[in-house]
Amino acid sequence: MSADTGWIDTARRVLPRFLRLSRRTAPTWHLTSIADIDPDRLAEDGVEAFIWDVDGTLMSHHADRVDPSLAARFDQLLADPRFRHAIVSNCQLPRFAGLGEIFPQLPIVLGFETPAGPAFRVLEGGVESRLGPGREHLPVLGTGDPGPEVAPMRKPAAELVDVALGQIGLDRPDNAVMVGDQYFTDIVSANLAGARSIKVRTFDPPSFPGPVRYSQVFERGWVRLMRALGLATSGG
Repeated sequence: MSADTGWIDTARRVLPRFLRLSRRTAPTWHLTSIADIDPDRLAEDGVEAFIWDVDGTLMSHHADRVDPSLAARFDQLLADPRFRHAIVSNCQLPRFAGLGEIFPQLPIVLGFETPAGPAFRVLEGGVESRLGPGREHLPVLGTGDPGPEVAPMRKPAAELVDVALGQIGLDRPDNAVMVGDQYFTDIVSANLAGARSIKVRTFDPPSFPGPVRYSQVFERGWVRLMRALGLATSGG
C-alpha cells in the first residue's frame, strides 16, 4: 500500500465504531497551532509529557522537517527539562524510517495487529525495538514488509499512547498531552488512553491527498454538530 493510501486503514479502524468514537472527540484544549502552546501553563496543570502527531501538526504532509514557522516553539518544548516527548504515527514503514531521521532524539511508535496479539515498532536514535506479544511477526526494519497476516494498528488506539508513555517512563497518562490535528485519530486516542489533548488546525491542508482533505472537512462538521448537541466529550 502506498504512503498516500494509509487513510484507508484508518477509515477501516474508525468506521465500525464511528458513533461510539464520536463521543470521545472533545479535546482538552483547542489551539490554532503548536506556536500557541504555553509551556508554563501546561506545567502548572501537571503536564509532564507530549505525545506528538507529525503530518498536519508539525509539518506539511510527508515533509522532511518541522515547518520553519513552527520549529522555534517545537525546539523550545523539546529543550524544556519539564517535559518528555514521543511520537505516535499512522504512517507507512518508509515514512517511519524517515521520521527516525527527522526526529532522532525521540521515540517513534508504530503499531500492528498480528495473530499473536499487538506488536509495536519503536525507533529511537536509529535503533529499532520490537515490543508486544506479536513482535516476532515483525521483520527487522529495512529487511522486508510484514506478511499478509500482519495489519497496521492505526490511531485511534489507546495502546499506541500507552506504549509511547512507557518509552518515556511516564506511568500516569493524565500527566501527558497528545498534540494533533485530527479528532478521530489524535484526540480520540488521547481520550481512550486517559491522556489530555491539544487539537490544532491542520497545517497546510492542500498538501494532503484528496480523500484525506475531504474526510477532514466531514470530521470538522460532524464534531461541531456533536459539540452543539452536547454529545462530544473526553469521557465515556
